[in-house]
Amino acid sequence: MACNFTDTEKAVIKFLKENPYSEKKAIIEALGDLPGLEEALEKLSQDMILIELTGPTDSSLESRVPKKIYMVNPEKESELEGI
Repeated sequence: MACNFTDTEKAVIKFLKENPYSEKKAIIEALGDLPGLEEALEKLSQDMILIELTGPTDSSLESRVPKKIYMVNPEKESELEGI
């Protein structure tokens, strides 16, 4: 299964294995120069490789916009060993 991922998707998975429960903002800051990063996050979430969690923001000014937190799906970790 791992061979079906693009380089950007592999970078996202590797980052989240090393930094679980990362906000979308932190992922973009860390990997921002990769092509198709937003699309990769969306695709991996839809394919249930990543789990997208939402939580309240830290600032009251942004309280209406929940922050997105990502982690690798624990059920898929064994399939992602080579990444």
